[in-house]
Amino acid sequence: MKEDTRKRLSELILEELSEKIRKHESLRKKLEPFTDLPVEKVADAILNQFEYLLSSELRDLIIYLIEQEVEAENARTVETVIPEPTKEPEIIPPEEPVSAPSMEKSSPVEVPDSSESIMEHFAAKEPFPSEPMDIELKPDDWFYIFGFSYAPDSMGKGIPTRKLSLKGIDGANNVFMIDYGDVRFYVSKIIADDYTLDKSGKPILTTTKSTHFKYKHEHILNLLRSEDLLMPLPFWTVIRGHERITNRIEDRYVELLRVLIDIQDAGEWDVEVFAFDRYISEMPSFAEDAQGRSPTRETKHPVGRNSDIKLQEKVMIREKRIAQDIHNSLLLTASKAKIDHIIRLDNAVLDDWKSILSARYTVGRDRRKNFCQGIRAVQMQYEEYQLMIRVSNPNIRYSFI
Repeated sequence: MKEDTRKRLSELILEELSEKIRKHESLRKKLEPFTDLPVEKVADAILNQFEYLLSSELRDLIIYLIEQEVEAENARTVETVIPEPTKEPEIIPPEEPVSAPSMEKSSPVEVPDSSESIMEHFAAKEPFPSEPMDIELKPDDWFYIFGFSYAPDSMGKGIPTRKLSLKGIDGANNVFMIDYGDVRFYVSKIIADDYTLDKSGKPILTTTKSTHFKYKHEHILNLLRSEDLLMPLPFWTVIRGHERITNRIEDRYVELLRVLIDIQDAGEWDVEVFAFDRYISEMPSFAEDAQGRSPTRETKHPVGRNSDIKLQEKVMIREKRIAQDIHNSLLLTASKAKIDHIIRLDNAVLDDWKSILSARYTVGRDRRKNFCQGIRAVQMQYEEYQLMIRVSNPNIRYSFI
């Protein structure tokens, strides 16, 4: 494209942007808190942030989001031309992938409406729906504890308060809340008979279950964290008896409050993203895409190791792109970031969780909830890939057991 054409088109974008800003009522309301400040200073500050948004780090993300919106519009156009069948679709239960039994099939990636951003589309619209507590708790029941937070409307000492419309780590039992003073624990029941038991009778995990449950653990934590600032507990924190949970909270109450104060003051967050190579390579959508990009030629010789290498390379390329997209998305709410590592194309293919991104983000307290909702957003955006996203603070660790 010629330089004069680029210049003219960029001027058209500025004109369109200027016109939309004038008519953007929501944006006008968001500027009301700045009305006590000098108008010129406010405009300069916003313009500086706008220039940062269009920097080389985030430009690719914006282009990607626009391309996704255009594809979504094209898809909707095709749907209006081709009539839908009148027959009711058959509901088929989801199945486990054959070669990766530890992972579950998820629904396809939801495409956001073109009128809203990825962050706005996937971010939490409202607190988790909850219901009155109706879960029967028996003295010998085993419980899985995800973490704890402040209890703004505490109901007393160790009283199970509300049941969330959110399934626990086993996908069967709902998460519910236990309040003790100013501390709220997020817990779900587990059925001991579903697991192998050690000599003391404690449920333990097989390798297959452990792989999938690690994903579920981080997935649920990220959902909870998008609503309340949460102190996560280590994976597979299980305890027997509701009364024992209450007694332990009582014994460590002051210690728990100190941890929550530290979390409130925290400004740095480590984010690590893990992928499961074999699961991604066997996804129907990925296999079709890979086959479409690299058509096979007719040959008398059987397909050998080279084809496996090419498929592995495609998996690595896809994972690298996803890791970069996630990093760019999280930069929107972080003041700065430092990448520890990002997947390279010469990384090995593993039959286990493999880290594809590890970075530390500095986030102000006023933007912390937006950052946590950004984690939830990318988790939902790439749900089809079953990525495990682990969020932690580099200086705060706590074990309840």
